[in-house]
Amino acid sequence: MSLAWLVPLCAVYVLHRLGVVELDFPIRQKIRWRRGAPALPHASKSGLFSDEGQRTAHRIVEKYGLEDWEQQSGFGAFEASLFYLEMMERAFEACDVHLPDPLVAVDVGPSDWFYVQTLHAFLTSWQQPQRRRVSLDGVELDAWRLYRDLRSRADWAEAYVGSLPDVNYLAQDIRTYRRPVDLALMFFPFLFQSDHRAWGLPARYLQPAALLKHVVSLIQPGGILLVVNQGSDERDRQHQLFAEAGLPIAWSACHTSSLAEFSPERYVTLVQIPAHGDHSSRT
Repeated sequence: MSLAWLVPLCAVYVLHRLGVVELDFPIRQKIRWRRGAPALPHASKSGLFSDEGQRTAHRIVEKYGLEDWEQQSGFGAFEASLFYLEMMERAFEACDVHLPDPLVAVDVGPSDWFYVQTLHAFLTSWQQPQRRRVSLDGVELDAWRLYRDLRSRADWAEAYVGSLPDVNYLAQDIRTYRRPVDLALMFFPFLFQSDHRAWGLPARYLQPAALLKHVVSLIQPGGILLVVNQGSDERDRQHQLFAEAGLPIAWSACHTSSLAEFSPERYVTLVQIPAHGDHSSRT
């Protein structure tokens, strides 16, 4: 590590520990620190799941061809990534979702994108006898956040993406993203100031209504928006935002699984963007 970066890196660490996010965030955005992609941990999955959870995990791995990911991933990343896939699978089944081929998708705020292998496998395989062509972007505002190993989220995202074709991790504000998409995903968008600040983001970026409006503007008519929230308070606020935006909810449920138990609960909501001339709701 170059000594020239030692002072700004120490400043980022101290400011983050002190909670001075209005200074911490712009410094790391300026530094854009990279050490390169780390090696994935290849952790043993022995004892990770209950018997029922193991059967669920085996079904998902076999159905979506995730054997390599099972071998390469860490303990927590594997567990959570299968949970994410199961949430999507349940929502898509409930709404009988049909995806186009080719498919263009955007994942808003994916952090280090630890679940990108399962996400890509799901999108290429959903109701498709042959693999669907998928172009997938992950757009992360805080891509330069440092982890304890002194690697950034962008470093880890590079490792998780690996050799997936036409998959891009973009370090930018989603509000500057303009690509039309067929599918938009929002896993745990920030809705309350306390959570937003706790994760090191300046107050000016907490604009959930404007964020939702922009993301919806990217989705082609007939496309899909999938949002996952933590806890009933976030779910209720999210549904309020949908109502204010005039977006009918196609399906919503609390997702429980034999794979893992999370507290607070995870709530999944699927919105179908009306096609031209179609203003009906599918409920």
